[in-house]
Amino acid sequence: MTFAILPTGARLMPFALALVASLGLLAACVNDETTFTQGRLQNPCGAAIPVCRVRASCVLRDDEFFRGTFPGGFRAVVHSEVESGRLVARFLLTEMLSPGTELHVLLHPPDCGNVQEEHPRDIDLFEFAGKDRIIEFHFDIEGRGDHLLEIFSDMSADYLLTLTFEETR
Repeated sequence: MTFAILPTGARLMPFALALVASLGLLAACVNDETTFTQGRLQNPCGAAIPVCRVRASCVLRDDEFFRGTFPGGFRAVVHSEVESGRLVARFLLTEMLSPGTELHVLLHPPDCGNVQEEHPRDIDLFEFAGKDRIIEFHFDIEGRGDHLLEIFSDMSADYLLTLTFEETR
């Protein structure tokens, strides 16, 4: 029986190649969508929840995200546990087909009274999103309870929506 003595570098080569391949696969798993959703669970939003004389598709929490498609609209209930805070609504445009010129986002308070509105219009929405393809709106939340979030756009795009609550005093 003969034994071959391999130089140290030759024995490490298969290990090094396997390590590089593993790191490459790991990097491929992390993309813009994964980074954007930050471990949130997808909510399919397939319900019909009555709120403010309309129907919302779901209660969307800040540990969830929604995957949707424009053109068209979307309604969700946003529940606030704090008396005063800020809601950050963020869209990541995942597939951009036609920019459209209007994105209308409304937040109704629990009593469905004074509506807050963000309505960029007459602009190229893809340029508005920028290179990171993210559009972000901030709404002041007054009062605990269920708020209605309404979204409409004429752009042709797939998107992810996340909500983040920030407590203010």
